[in-house]
Amino acid sequence: MLKGPRDNPAPKFVASGTTRNLKFLAAGAIAGVVSRTLVSPLEVVATINMAAVGSVDGPRDSLMRLWAVEGLAGFYKGNGANCLKVAPTKGIQFVSFEFFKRQILMLKRWHNMPEILEPVERLIAGGFALCSATSCVYPLETAKSLLTIERGRYGGSIFNSLKAVVDENGLVALYRGLVPTLIAMFPYVGVEFCTYETLRSVLSSRCNASAIQTMSLGAFAGTVAQASCHPLDVVRKRLQLQGIGERPVKFNNMFDGLAGISKAEGRRGLYKGLKPACLATLPSTGCSYVVYEYAKGIFGIGSVT
Repeated sequence: MLKGPRDNPAPKFVASGTTRNLKFLAAGAIAGVVSRTLVSPLEVVATINMAAVGSVDGPRDSLMRLWAVEGLAGFYKGNGANCLKVAPTKGIQFVSFEFFKRQILMLKRWHNMPEILEPVERLIAGGFALCSATSCVYPLETAKSLLTIERGRYGGSIFNSLKAVVDENGLVALYRGLVPTLIAMFPYVGVEFCTYETLRSVLSSRCNASAIQTMSLGAFAGTVAQASCHPLDVVRKRLQLQGIGERPVKFNNMFDGLAGISKAEGRRGLYKGLKPACLATLPSTGCSYVVYEYAKGIFGIGSVT
């Protein structure tokens, strides 16, 4: 007869409580703010390129033009909204990832299965974690895009940008692009977490991972995820920005956006901004995992492996 969870003592990783979850939340938030601020110039360029219709310059030329026109402030426009968004997003994402991993292991324990996380299970846990986090803070993602592309229109204020969008297009406008975001982010973060944790578990079985190794694993995982899901990211940016200012409304949904961009701009249109996005992902994701692992050490917590 199969044993349920009441027939067995609770696994060690469950005995964590609210304090443990708050520590994961704080570690993720710190990692997110540090990493995103580090690569803000590249994120600004990637957003501008993704929103552009027509040809775009390479990352180097785009950065030089941005510096010439707006100076240092241009490199960090939208970063306030980005940090305000990424702190709770990363915090919720990491604490949810640990939660979903524990639920998977509890389910396997219920069915008397080996309590070992497989790569696909890490992918699923990571996908659900990101969906939970993104749904909570999505209006701030919209604000970040607006403050990057239409900074002069909203005076650089997060609150003003959100209020203006609601006044002009209704509350639903704050959630434009949410569906392609969730569809894109589920595999994106799933692939990222799966790649990082699988490689780290292999490395940890042989030696203690150094900061350089952790950064390299995180950078590789983030780049793989970014490249695989970039077209949906482009569609998300277009959906967020259409109808704002002089931008016409062209697409009704994600599929319409994918087809419309491909037809008007070719396949390359779906990969606009990929180079600066990947260049931003390399140090951003790598730094994020280094800071996250360091913060976990300070807080005295460990991930479910």
